[in-house]
Amino acid sequence: MRKDMQMELKEMHQKLGITFVYVTHDQEEALTLSDTIVVMSEGRIQQIGTPTDIYNEPINSFVADFIGESNILNGLMLQDKAVSFAGHEFECVDKGFGENTPVDVVIRPEDIYIFEPSAAAQLIGTVTSCIFKGVHYEMMVQTNEGYEFMVQDYHSFEAGREVGLLVKPFDIHVMKKERTCNSFEGKLIDTTHVEFLGYTFECAEVQDIEPGSFVLVEIDFRNVILEDNEEDGHLTGEVKFILYKGNHYHLTVFTDWDEDIFVDTTDVWDDGDRVGITIAPENIRIVAPAQTNGSIPIVESANKKGSAQ
Repeated sequence: MRKDMQMELKEMHQKLGITFVYVTHDQEEALTLSDTIVVMSEGRIQQIGTPTDIYNEPINSFVADFIGESNILNGLMLQDKAVSFAGHEFECVDKGFGENTPVDVVIRPEDIYIFEPSAAAQLIGTVTSCIFKGVHYEMMVQTNEGYEFMVQDYHSFEAGREVGLLVKPFDIHVMKKERTCNSFEGKLIDTTHVEFLGYTFECAEVQDIEPGSFVLVEIDFRNVILEDNEEDGHLTGEVKFILYKGNHYHLTVFTDWDEDIFVDTTDVWDDGDRVGITIAPENIRIVAPAQTNGSIPIVESANKKGSAQ
């Protein structure tokens, strides 16, 4: 009935010649029915384009993950038409990102060639699972460098078999990274304490900035630790978006201070999990006084876990 209704709507659209606005969470339905797709997240437009553009040229990792199956990995744009990811350098068709620039790389599962290991292979790995999907086989391949790829092909390679993988330059899509680390505006309390996200954290000694100054605080994704027990964390929050990046998960955690913090982890978490958030003093970087002109509202904290509301 759902498929019939899709065709009915397309026929009505053609006959009436008017604009239809159709809202759906079903990616296949969006690609089937639309002339133009608007992808939204948290009430914000991420990308507008034709179904072909959205699928083949996603603007960021959210769109790439939301529309269709994707292999999304951290990469480094070495120079125009040359990118490094999964432990190897690859030729691509993208340019204009600069040199040695962190990027995200997207490869669709159907664009990866899989075959017996040979000199032509760019990556060598082992098949960990093989599932028949009706039209094709879907295989998970663990490379020798420790990265996992989803591959869709008409030929099957059973689990445990060694295989070679190859990706052609025009099938590698490079995207600008939305962020390279967590960045927050905060206030330096004294030489070893800084306040941000409604909590006063201990930090490495800061000598060149006056206490009471507004500052920029940076934390690398991998240095944010999530705790099963909320009470064990400096802050509390809820996991709300999970993106697998080949050898780790990139999580978005919505803190109880109503601000996102991003985490790289190999631990498995579920969407909606409540977590404690811990950051070690040595992993907090005080970069420079923030250019805020004193406009940031800093709320005095009682320095209690989860007290920032």
